[in-house]
Amino acid sequence: MRRKRNRLLSALVYLFLCLYAVFTLLPIYWVFVTSVKPSTEVESFPPTLLPHTFSLEHYEFVFMKTRVVRGILNSLLVTLAVTAISLVSASLAGYALARFHFPGKGAISAAVLGLYLIPPVVNVIPLFLILRSLRLLNTLWALILAYQGLVLPLLTFLLRNYFEGIPKELEESALVDGCTRLGALRRVTLPLSVPGLATAAIFAFIFSWNEFIFALLLIFSDELKTFQLTLMEFVKLYRIDWGALTAAMVIGMAPVLSFLVIAQRYLIAGLLGGAIKR
Repeated sequence: MRRKRNRLLSALVYLFLCLYAVFTLLPIYWVFVTSVKPSTEVESFPPTLLPHTFSLEHYEFVFMKTRVVRGILNSLLVTLAVTAISLVSASLAGYALARFHFPGKGAISAAVLGLYLIPPVVNVIPLFLILRSLRLLNTLWALILAYQGLVLPLLTFLLRNYFEGIPKELEESALVDGCTRLGALRRVTLPLSVPGLATAAIFAFIFSWNEFIFALLLIFSDELKTFQLTLMEFVKLYRIDWGALTAAMVIGMAPVLSFLVIAQRYLIAGLLGGAIKR
């Protein structure tokens, strides 16, 4: 009886996972298939699961007659800068909260988590006024600085929890051998924190790449628009160019997927390295 119950439970779990995979991958498949259909087939009804004719006309249009490539370059510049700066800042802040004892530490930790829970839209007006006073509106620096306020609380919270799981004795041994506190952080703690750093980098990269509201309010020039803003150009008042829009979406997936593959490799390497006793 117990064996039948376990088999039924396993079957239900696999069924749920299969349905979840279908609902997750089907939109991505549909975007790709639509991007390689000719214009006459994109709007045909009923829609087809496979294109009758394979066409790259939408990709040619996106590359030659739109600002999508420029938007991707702008998004990459902003995203990589945000990820690098936030990782350095969050590592130092998370390490300080995990290792040092000082008055108000609990309040600061709670404030860091509270900042992450505040909806980003609440900060739009103050950030706009601050960046305007600094004369940084309509610059990529405006996005880099604005995203720091949105990404840093989460990364600091994640890395603080990860640093707390690393034994202090390892750092104390490095300090006895002559390392400074920063030297122990760089040579001992950070190499052991590769999985945590990779996870934090993934969060920072994806958030910065997908952010839309701040980019819409802080960027006015067409030359500085990010990838998310360039997608709006395919949505007209009475018509949506689905072929070009899906082609641009497929092109925009490439940097994110490439970064996820690279970060996942470091994530797995860090997990395996941490499992080996030395």
